[in-house]
Amino acid sequence: MNYQFFTRSLLKRSIKLLCPLIALSPSPLFANPFTASPILLSSKFAGITGRVLDPDGKPVYGATILVKGSKAGVKTGEDGVFHINLPADNQVIIVSYIGYKVQEIDMTGKTNITIRLESNTSIDEVVVVGYGTKKRGEVLGAVASVDPKEIQDIPAANIAAALRDRVAGLGVSESSGRPGAAVTLNVRNAFASDQAKLQGVTNEPLYVIDGIISTSDVFENLDASMVENISILKDASAAIYGASGAKGVILVTTKRGQAGKTQLSYNGYMGISDATVKPKMLSAYQHAKLLNETYALNNAQPTLFFSDEDLAYLKTNPYKSWYDELWKSSRMERHNLSISGGSEKVTFFAGGSYQKENGNYAGMSQQKYSFRSGFNAEIIDGLKADVAFNVNNTKTNSQNSLSDDRDQNFYQTLITTPQWVPIQIDGLPVNFNNINANSNTNPLAIINSGYYQKQNNTNYSINASLNYAPKALKGFNARIQVSHSGTSSSGQEYLPAYNLYEFVRSGNNNQLYTNTVDKVFRMEGNKTRIMPSLGKGSSYQGNIVLQYANTFGDHSMAIMAGAEQSATNTEGLSAYWTNQQLLNLDEYWAFDQSTFTNNSRTIDEAVKRSVFGRFNYDYKKKYLVEVITRLDASSRFAKGNIWGLFPTVATGWVVSEENFFKDLNYISYLKVRANYGLVGEDRVNARLWQDRFSVDPVNTGYLYGETPVASLNPTIIANPDISWEKHRTFNFGIESRWFDNKLSFGFEYYFRDSYDVFDKGNDENFPMYAGFKAPVVNYQKRKGWGTEFSLGYQNTFSNGLKLSTNMNFGYSGSYTTQMYFNKFQLYDFSYPDWKVEMGTDSRKYNTGNYGLIYVDMLRTQQDVDNFLAKNPNYTIDGKVPQVGWTVYEDTNGDGKITEKDLTTMFENTSPIFSTGVTIGLAYKSFSLNTNFRAVFGGKAFYESQAMTAPTDKVNVPSFWEDHWSLENPDGRFPRYDDAAMMKKWNSTFWAEDGTTIRINNMVFNWAVPKNFTDKINVRSLKLMLSGNNLWTIVAPFKHRDPYATSLYNYPTIRTLSFGLNFGI
Repeated sequence: MNYQFFTRSLLKRSIKLLCPLIALSPSPLFANPFTASPILLSSKFAGITGRVLDPDGKPVYGATILVKGSKAGVKTGEDGVFHINLPADNQVIIVSYIGYKVQEIDMTGKTNITIRLESNTSIDEVVVVGYGTKKRGEVLGAVASVDPKEIQDIPAANIAAALRDRVAGLGVSESSGRPGAAVTLNVRNAFASDQAKLQGVTNEPLYVIDGIISTSDVFENLDASMVENISILKDASAAIYGASGAKGVILVTTKRGQAGKTQLSYNGYMGISDATVKPKMLSAYQHAKLLNETYALNNAQPTLFFSDEDLAYLKTNPYKSWYDELWKSSRMERHNLSISGGSEKVTFFAGGSYQKENGNYAGMSQQKYSFRSGFNAEIIDGLKADVAFNVNNTKTNSQNSLSDDRDQNFYQTLITTPQWVPIQIDGLPVNFNNINANSNTNPLAIINSGYYQKQNNTNYSINASLNYAPKALKGFNARIQVSHSGTSSSGQEYLPAYNLYEFVRSGNNNQLYTNTVDKVFRMEGNKTRIMPSLGKGSSYQGNIVLQYANTFGDHSMAIMAGAEQSATNTEGLSAYWTNQQLLNLDEYWAFDQSTFTNNSRTIDEAVKRSVFGRFNYDYKKKYLVEVITRLDASSRFAKGNIWGLFPTVATGWVVSEENFFKDLNYISYLKVRANYGLVGEDRVNARLWQDRFSVDPVNTGYLYGETPVASLNPTIIANPDISWEKHRTFNFGIESRWFDNKLSFGFEYYFRDSYDVFDKGNDENFPMYAGFKAPVVNYQKRKGWGTEFSLGYQNTFSNGLKLSTNMNFGYSGSYTTQMYFNKFQLYDFSYPDWKVEMGTDSRKYNTGNYGLIYVDMLRTQQDVDNFLAKNPNYTIDGKVPQVGWTVYEDTNGDGKITEKDLTTMFENTSPIFSTGVTIGLAYKSFSLNTNFRAVFGGKAFYESQAMTAPTDKVNVPSFWEDHWSLENPDGRFPRYDDAAMMKKWNSTFWAEDGTTIRINNMVFNWAVPKNFTDKINVRSLKLMLSGNNLWTIVAPFKHRDPYATSLYNYPTIRTLSFGLNFGI
């Protein structure tokens, strides 16, 4: 792809798109700088000229410069320049700008100065909370903030992936590295059972963007360079969002225009992506040799063995593995172009973004297009209007499948097919039945057949608000906001007919290939398919919020009250036809019309009405109280359960404001706070309180006499009592800053008591002939707890070096105290005395920590004889142990190893300590920012597929080369026919130390000197080198990435990129 041409084209199109806004802006793009009018013009005053820049070296328009001790002052012009006259007896100025530290500067003997603002990290930092903002010192909840500038240059799949290990208590998990794969955020280990997820329940937080409740898809489509602030509500402070805030809230504020000269900015990068860990499987020779060993130990038929000639041939195997045939490094790129400006009365912002992420197979990609715009105007004194329009489009293409983010079947076929099997011979795709794929599959044949699966999703939103703050009523503010958003999606999967070829085999066991075609397999008929899909949705939200705040002497109070209503509806439809009649036509009418099948039909609609309020009071900014309450009504529940009340109370004590604390100069700030409240959750499928039916077609319906007829059948039993999940939450926190605010320390302890948690009933409780499934119920109970620590340090040293570090770490746990089971689940059917222990039994709550207790490996026949002499009746799955096998603890004491010996393996599998660390360094025009993760202790388990013995159809990871054999009695792994392994029983043998040290990402910036940028008429220019998922220093396994759940899924991707940031 010609990237220079593409970049130029994108810039031209974006500028063309934004030209109307430039033309309408109150300040032209290349207007002369505005110069503030000087004051105090007497000859007794000294004239001072200066320039104010932000931390990135950009001019600041509207910064205030005051003469200390007076009200006399000026504001900076559009280029950040100011002129002021200072009295001869007072040469000190005060420089301030919202969001930055106030600076006091002595100008004695100076006539010119450049002032660089510093980000405000003190208690006066403004943070976003529900339906408003607060100073950090006034916040009484566990609220974390992320500066988007720290993550905008990371070449991650989306903004959610870039948040990994940057916030204590915020989990980030990627299903795989495949383009478009889901990235899930989780606040404080929020939980939803697998059965409940099928009914619309989620463990993700609520997303609120510019005051409007949004979906995770909309959040993931955000470009970080167009985001102003991200806040995370982690505790009962989320009660302001009532019946949707139980699992945390992600609050996002996008950028708006800034008063000043119109500015055009570009930010982008291009990069190369590849797997962090290449799958290391047995070579053809290793695989064949190990099979021969297994055949010999089991006295197999001679015709199964690879002969010496076969092994010699495989040593110089002429074929690439299927993985090497198809897997390639890929390209990733992102470009963002924005324009902003305005006057003190009117400002605007508009930006467009394009991102393309190619997959590592041919024909796989995801493209994202987004446009965001905002217009702010002060209509009359005190009355401001804000209008924003946003649209996002995502196009995903694949020539294998989009149905599974992990891409398991396709990818697993690539790595597990024996490497003596060619993917093609003389350009003809080989027919091979890899039992892991459970069918005759050749990935290259599918790609070349013309197969595709495409998905096109578009969403838009219009958001408007009016804000009125009359000067006659100081402290009062009224805000009304309305929004409308819509979504549409379309997709199609097309699988045409194609050929696979069987070739004449050779070798002693008939496993090797010649180039002579034996048979041709035509994949046609019901193996061909076309499946189109459509979806659409819309939502409306409106709220009105009244606020009043004032200070009366030492007392300060603030009151907020509001009301809100929202409505959403979505629907989707997919159908398919098989048996293609007209070849090479991807239209439904080219298939057998009698095969039409309605694949799915979904409709969801809901309305919510709410009233809410918040009251804050403080005395001398030392003693603080907050009360939050919200009353919600949701149509997702039946009458009698519609309304829910969610209150929270919080208190705080700023200890550092006490007189007895003033002498502790090394502690700059200390606050303790606590809150307790009830938060809810209503995110579940709508109308579960109503009966549901399905129409069965004639050939599957009831018999009327002897004639089959169409019928109406119940599907899921209605639950008229379904209501909110409820979570009682307690949080205690400490915030402190030390040594003139250079060092910061924070601590959080939380406890969550969840009840009426959504869960699925048990279908087994109803007779099979009834034909319906169990309802969703409010039954489960859970308890969770945790601690979070944060440690930060910021300093500018005398040599100009700036250091900024932040470390977050914590520990958490949870268990279930009540869950819906029937008697067959509470008691093992084979062993009626084996009762499940509620809340702690690994068979139900942590199956990964459930297995056998490893004792030893029998490495010699003498070991076998000695062991059986002590345990004469010992068997494993009814088999007498053999040399090279592993033996296990007989936990129930019956002398043999069976399912009854499976037990909880470890008291705790969680890490002893885990942390995310961010380090930033800046010196002159260079800066480096890196984030890494360190996990110490805990357990990591091998995936079940890796514990499977190799066959002539399935390859295994290369670590199996170090297995027990007569030539290698000290091998790390047992024989392939180990009895416990053949039963696929987990055990402590398959657990490794979970210690992991990983560099997540790194960004290196060079700001081009101003004397050069001035020559090319560019306001700023920055070059960037960055990488994501860079380097694993310590890992539990060598065969897979520590962030990957399995070797057999599409792997975690490492990206290295070069970027550019400039402004004019």
